[in-house]
Amino acid sequence: MRLYLVLLVIAISACSQDNISKEQAFVLKTTKEIISNIDLLEPRISDHINNKDVNIKNEIFLRSWISTIKATQNFDNKIVVEIQEHQPVASLNGGRFLTQDGRIITPIDESKELKLISIYGSDSEVGELLSYARLLQNILNLKGDHLTSFKHMGSSFIEAHDNKDTKYSFTKGDFRVQLERLEQLILFELNSGKIDHNRYIDLRYKNAIAVSRKKMEKRI
Repeated sequence: MRLYLVLLVIAISACSQDNISKEQAFVLKTTKEIISNIDLLEPRISDHINNKDVNIKNEIFLRSWISTIKATQNFDNKIVVEIQEHQPVASLNGGRFLTQDGRIITPIDESKELKLISIYGSDSEVGELLSYARLLQNILNLKGDHLTSFKHMGSSFIEAHDNKDTKYSFTKGDFRVQLERLEQLILFELNSGKIDHNRYIDLRYKNAIAVSRKKMEKRI
């Protein structure tokens, strides 16, 4: 479903080689709900349309959620601006985001709150860590939990946390083998009908798993 937002833009002078009158409204068209803050986005789109300096025009793509802008004038003499935004799949350290097409962006504009997994590691390994995180998420789906963070701690040590604040510890080299053992543990709990509230699960041992249970409050 397409979304349409009418914005008032000051000092628009040209679009698609046509002269556009000042204080003319334009229609912002997008195929998805906008991540960006509309109030902050409005003047930046206006600057992009009016400015002929390539470096200034490209600034909006480097420091915002916007990935493409297409402006045309319709039969009512209105400007139709169609935008597409980057689709984030994970937040990174330093206020950055990994997008669906594998880019790392650093938007300076305020945006709506995003519920994304946080990935911590070097830029060169972000893709690999996200792949590992998705494998772990598939296992956690068995009991209806979801990851909130996935971090390479260094020295091949990986630490993850879920929405119940359970910590998972892995070694990078043996991650897939350790993941199979975690799956067996979760399936055992599900089949037994008893899901334990774990504080942490350490899978770095070759032939064992260390598990710490959370203390449950006694009810009177």
